[in-house]
Amino acid sequence: MAGVTLQDVARATGFAVSTVSYALRGARNVPPATAERIKAEAERMGYRVNARVAELMAHVRRGRGADPADRLALVWVEAGAESGVGREIAEGARTRALERGYGLAEFTLAKTGGRARRLADILVARGIAGVVFGPVFERARVDIDWPWGRFAMAVVGTAEWKVPLSRAAHHHYEAMRLALDTAGKTGATRPAVWLGATTNERAHRGWQAAWLAYGPADAAKRLWLTDERPGRQAIQRWLREMQPDAMLVCGSGQAQRLREAGWTHEPGRTFLLDWRAGAGLPGVDQGYDTIAGHAVDLVVAQLQRNERGAPDPPRSLLFPGRWRQDA
Repeated sequence: MAGVTLQDVARATGFAVSTVSYALRGARNVPPATAERIKAEAERMGYRVNARVAELMAHVRRGRGADPADRLALVWVEAGAESGVGREIAEGARTRALERGYGLAEFTLAKTGGRARRLADILVARGIAGVVFGPVFERARVDIDWPWGRFAMAVVGTAEWKVPLSRAAHHHYEAMRLALDTAGKTGATRPAVWLGATTNERAHRGWQAAWLAYGPADAAKRLWLTDERPGRQAIQRWLREMQPDAMLVCGSGQAQRLREAGWTHEPGRTFLLDWRAGAGLPGVDQGYDTIAGHAVDLVVAQLQRNERGAPDPPRSLLFPGRWRQDA
């Protein structure tokens, strides 16, 4: 049936339009049985959210402030919420949520003893139907016991999840191309790269692939891919073998260890693939705040279409980051 409205669903179910609207948004002020009945009838009738009305309501919410039924959740499944990256992600997600007329509440899986379903029940009880999952930093795959069909969801980052979800993430491949291009413009002809194996794997080997495709002729030889913390002598041996005139590293920690091992270079010949303010070196600012904001957009779009569960197909928004020349 084409052109089905909220009023049509209200007439078919015998409930007020406001009740239908709240039920379809997952608000907690509607009894679960009533909400399920309304959702089933709306699905049967072929109801779809009117995009213009949805945007208008977002504008109204922005003007009056978000009520409990208009909140999203930022869920952290592992430690990281209090890190600098975590704060940047939370701020980016919160800012974008407010722009779209929603509030944002943060939750950590650790607070429920790692029980994901318990955390999901808390969100449902609070009337939260939209979830942004924060990135993971210690693994390449996430497998939690979560009721996927109850929420509109998106993830930040490139890790694989038990259920394929829409994501907003850093484009590691394009970022490596950017770093290589910048290194080449400094006159470097013998760059080498030191990558963390787990991070590279979580990024679907994007850094590695771009290095092999666009790096020097002997790129495979000039790649150090490891999660180990090599000692000073091991680093010195590698530097003597490579004789690099530029170094690409994940972050400032690796750059510091190179310096301690005697890496000497012209100014501007060490490049960070994960730049941080205050690092004192040029590199790629991955733009976690921007990425988190786009993850919010993915969730809001699902809510406006009254979609729950894993999308088919999931959407991926990838961003190469911004080049930062110095601190």
